[in-house]
Amino acid sequence: MRRFNQFKRRLHASTDSMFAERVRIVAWVDGREDPDRPPREIVAPIIEEDRDTQNLAGDRSDTFSANIRTGGAVLKPDPVTYPDLDIRTGDTVIALDRPGEPQWRVSSIDPPGNGRLIINLGDCA
Repeated sequence: MRRFNQFKRRLHASTDSMFAERVRIVAWVDGREDPDRPPREIVAPIIEEDRDTQNLAGDRSDTFSANIRTGGAVLKPDPVTYPDLDIRTGDTVIALDRPGEPQWRVSSIDPPGNGRLIINLGDCA
C-alpha cells in the first residue's frame, strides 16, 4: 500500500472519530421507497452549510457562485469504509443523532476523487 493511502486512511479515521454521526439513507424511486435498496445506516460527517451570505456577484478573486441553494448540507462518507454505498439523486438522508432528526434530499453527488465521496444535500420538500 502506498504511504499516501496509509495517511489518508488514518486521517479519515481521525476525522470520523471526532465529527461523524449516524445517518439513515432512504432510497426513492418513482415517488416511493425503493424496494431494491432498503434503508441503510452509515456513520459519516455531515456538515450543514450556511448559504445565506452567498450571492451571484462573485468575490475579489473573480470566483462566482451560481449555486443558490439554502439550508443544505454535505454528507462526506469514506468510500473505503462504504465501497458498496448506493446513493442516488432524490434519496433522503436523515441525521439520526441530531435533535428532531432533520432530513435532506440528495441534490447531487460529486464524482469520487482521491478522498471522500461528496454528497450535496438540499432541503427536503
